[in-house]
Amino acid sequence: MAFEPHDAITPTNLPPFAQRMRDAADVVWEEGYRQPFIRELGAGTLPRDTFAFYLIQDELYLNDYAKVHALAVTKTDDNEVMAFMAQVQHAIFHVEKTLHNEYLASFGITAQDMRDARQSAFARAYTANMLATAYGEDLIDILVAVLPCAWVYADYGQRLAREFAGTLDSNPYRSWIDTYCTDEFWQSSVWLIEHIESIAATLDEPRKRRLIEHFVRGVEYAELHTHTPYKRRPLMYIHEGPLCKNIGALCAAVYSRTRRMCSTSSRLERR
Repeated sequence: MAFEPHDAITPTNLPPFAQRMRDAADVVWEEGYRQPFIRELGAGTLPRDTFAFYLIQDELYLNDYAKVHALAVTKTDDNEVMAFMAQVQHAIFHVEKTLHNEYLASFGITAQDMRDARQSAFARAYTANMLATAYGEDLIDILVAVLPCAWVYADYGQRLAREFAGTLDSNPYRSWIDTYCTDEFWQSSVWLIEHIESIAATLDEPRKRRLIEHFVRGVEYAELHTHTPYKRRPLMYIHEGPLCKNIGALCAAVYSRTRRMCSTSSRLERR
């Protein structure tokens, strides 16, 4: 479907470069939506300990995600860009973390537990990639690095809300879905897509291809961020150490992800 520039940007009406990024990431994007964590979240059957692990890791992730947006401000003199980065940070600390805190309290996870928590290896790889981009690359690279998180969550939230509409009232994770299915949350992706599109129009093809690779890698990390809690249940990094270690599952996930990333890179090279 051709982009209609006079219509609003939606998941089905994307400008050309955004569509290229989305198409390149399609395999892992759709695989992420089909993974057990997302399916059980939508159905309301996700085990509490699995969701608790995810919440702890996502809380730690958001701390670094906020830092990436703060670093983006140092890469521009554009007031609109700086204002957007400040708005995202406000949303992190006053919307997403509020949601997290409500769930964490219901699971009996204390503020001290969170202070003592450690990032999983996968979460650390995800945030390290974004922080390295924020420190060492240009503004366009940072925008592309943070887009997958916003876009994937908005897409999954909207799709879960539609698919499981008949059972949401009894879903213990409804507030998570409600947070990410809104048009307000989607507008963060729209802002990023518009600005990436504008800058990408000035770049040569090799530079665009590198950005697409960055985007696909970000989607891989976002998918792994929600995949890991399910595979490693009930691993929790708190001050008393891991409750259990499943090295086999960890290695299998790494191997599978590496093979897919190599396959994706080969596909991008043929584009």
